[in-house]
Amino acid sequence: MSAKKKRKKKKKGASLAGRMLILVLVLALLGVAVWKISGLVRGNSTTAIARSGVLGDEYQGTVVIARNETLYETENKTSVDFIASEGSRVSRSSVICKVYSSGYNQTEINRLQTYREEIQNYHVNQVLSTYVDAALDADNEEISSLAQQVRTLVQGRGVGSLSNLETQLQSALTVRKNYLRQKYPDDQTLSELYKVENDQLKKIESWTTTYTANEDCIVSFYTDGYENMVNAKTYGTLTPSDIRSVIRGIAPQGATAAERGSDSIFRTVIEDEWYALFLCTNKDWNPVVGEAYQMQLTGFDNYVLSAQVESFTRIGGDLLLRMRVHSSVEPVLNIRTCGATVGDFVSGVYVPMNALYTLENMIGVVVLEGGMQTFVPVTVISYPDDKTAFVRPTLSGSPLEDGKTVVLF
Repeated sequence: MSAKKKRKKKKKGASLAGRMLILVLVLALLGVAVWKISGLVRGNSTTAIARSGVLGDEYQGTVVIARNETLYETENKTSVDFIASEGSRVSRSSVICKVYSSGYNQTEINRLQTYREEIQNYHVNQVLSTYVDAALDADNEEISSLAQQVRTLVQGRGVGSLSNLETQLQSALTVRKNYLRQKYPDDQTLSELYKVENDQLKKIESWTTTYTANEDCIVSFYTDGYENMVNAKTYGTLTPSDIRSVIRGIAPQGATAAERGSDSIFRTVIEDEWYALFLCTNKDWNPVVGEAYQMQLTGFDNYVLSAQVESFTRIGGDLLLRMRVHSSVEPVLNIRTCGATVGDFVSGVYVPMNALYTLENMIGVVVLEGGMQTFVPVTVISYPDDKTAFVRPTLSGSPLEDGKTVVLF
């Protein structure tokens, strides 16, 4: 029994010695790893500068812009009083403009002014000479002031909106009319004068159309004749031949307002979505429906858009992509065609291949900034040559960007 116990103790002692040996080896390995990292912290490695860039294929062509817009037209237009400004954003029910038809002319306005002056004179010579009425005096002063502003504006010597002044004047006249009818109901002459004025107002209003916004939108008074042909409702049906006609400036039959015997007044445009009809010069490209590509319009150097392919048509030597753009329409509000470059670009950072470092089974780059080092996990997109890696940080907001210093290993 004693011999057996001794043998057990010896086995246990051997096991303990083995564990101690393993622990020493682990600590040794750990010491090597800590040494490597601490070596970096001491700045024992050389460095390089990271450079941002774009990698991918690009395709040239011409784009035709299709907006989500509605064109407003009229017949027998004499003049337009623009209330909203060109390119302004208006909310639903806001007044955009007033359009006066052919029956409307300055003679009718002068006749209305004459009737109002007769009413004014009657107030001064008959009503005011008989009664002392402070409330009526205040109404008359306001009307006189507004009438003077209207005359000044008509003569081209004032600044402001004639339509707004007319609205204020009409409101002031209505207030005075109601007041006089309540306080002086038996004045037959005054009642007759008001009736004549009211009939003239109705006559003028029959020749006036007020346009308001049906929804929140951008207003533009510039049109090119393609609004009814190239828009959000029709873009999906347009063919490469149609797009070539637009690019050449050939209007389709019946597309212009003049051909329909009407005049274009204005258009309303929905802001946050429009469409690009891209006629590509590279006939061999195979775009992917549903894929988003980057688009840059000629002349817009710093304006890169994300455009998603809705559909495409390949007829003969023509390749037409129909693309949806979720971006403000304001930069292309008055553009119908322009050159464009579309590409499946990938943005990233160029670093030397020996800047790649593996930490805890993750490939990354160590960024050196202000004496501090930060390990940035990356995805290697490609190796442009045998010395360079094109990478993209796997996490947003990382410090790896153009001009930053990276550690080489």
